[in-house]
Amino acid sequence: MLSRIPDERDASAATPAADAALAQRCRRRDRAALDELYRRHVRGVERVLGRLLGPTPDLEDLVQTTFLEALRGIGGYRGEARLSTWLARVAVHVAHHHLRGLTRRRARLTLVRDPDGPGAPDAADPRLAPARVEARADLRRLYAVLDTIPPQRRIALLLHLAEGYAVDEVAALTGTTRFATRARLALARRQLRAALAADPELRALLSEGDA
Repeated sequence: MLSRIPDERDASAATPAADAALAQRCRRRDRAALDELYRRHVRGVERVLGRLLGPTPDLEDLVQTTFLEALRGIGGYRGEARLSTWLARVAVHVAHHHLRGLTRRRARLTLVRDPDGPGAPDAADPRLAPARVEARADLRRLYAVLDTIPPQRRIALLLHLAEGYAVDEVAALTGTTRFATRARLALARRQLRAALAADPELRALLSEGDA
């Protein structure tokens, strides 16, 4: 059901030297470079945030926040990782901060971001195909379950299972140790299994997606 989506072609094709040159131009606040950074990586940032947060009307604002945070911290980019990976790390930080705020307010995300963009019909619109409406309902149910998992564990779980990152990569993206990451993953899996036990239909759906 959840599969890793490849990076944009122009972002993944960039060489380390090209990444370093683009970062250097961004440090100088070169307008063309800032536009290029956004164009190359916006879909990757949207993907990471969308996977970690699920259906949320705040996605566009959080994407902008990620790029603002990235520009503030671009001086700290030393080229040890790809720019796409570095931006993913910033997106993870933004997502974690957002989830902590939601947890403190005991809020739950209920709105689904329409992949067709602004102005598209609502999920409840009878003009939509039944399968599409059902898929959106399943997505809401899935993220309602994920909302019960603490942010650090949830992020580690989704980076590992949905985005396909290895444990060491998750540790690097979340700024923690491999041991702590493995512990978070184990606890998150345990909580997810317990939550899904109360929703056999969703459990069956996820099992089908893994088949």
